[in-house]
Amino acid sequence: MSRYTDEKYIVVDLETTGLDPYSGCEIIEIGVTEIVNGKIGKNYSRLVKPKGIIPSNITALTSIDNDMVKDAQTIETVLPKFRKYVSDTTIIAHNAKFDLKFLNYYLKLLDLEPITNHICTLEMLKKCKSYKGKNKKLATACEYYNIVNENAHRANSDTLATAKLFLTIKDEIE
Repeated sequence: MSRYTDEKYIVVDLETTGLDPYSGCEIIEIGVTEIVNGKIGKNYSRLVKPKGIIPSNITALTSIDNDMVKDAQTIETVLPKFRKYVSDTTIIAHNAKFDLKFLNYYLKLLDLEPITNHICTLEMLKKCKSYKGKNKKLATACEYYNIVNENAHRANSDTLATAKLFLTIKDEIE
């Protein structure tokens, strides 16, 4: 019997302008995939308009450019709605430490409650005895488990792949 028995999870992935919110890097996309009663549900993402510009290396990685976000809502508008939507639902992320660092940094700036209930599929892979991939990156795990991630480094595609990964390995992790 798996210990992952919540009726609902929200898989989250962020695309950002860099690696560290404390040095001015910003969220430029938030993706969500719901898992309800062990089945994949809604999958969507929202672009977020940063205060600064999106560096060319981030555009090369994510395909998100400054023109795409020019009419998007700001983090001050998007994040309160996101926090209300998540509520006390457990979130899942691949390398949750990264996503939570950004989310909780911006939640704190906006005087919103931090997210504490989470599951990290990267940490799950470390406990997964059957996993023989060369590293714990999402792309490697997807390749190993034959999970298609059609648009890697875009938040909605990465959350869908992470949801499939979670459902694939959850029963092995005890």
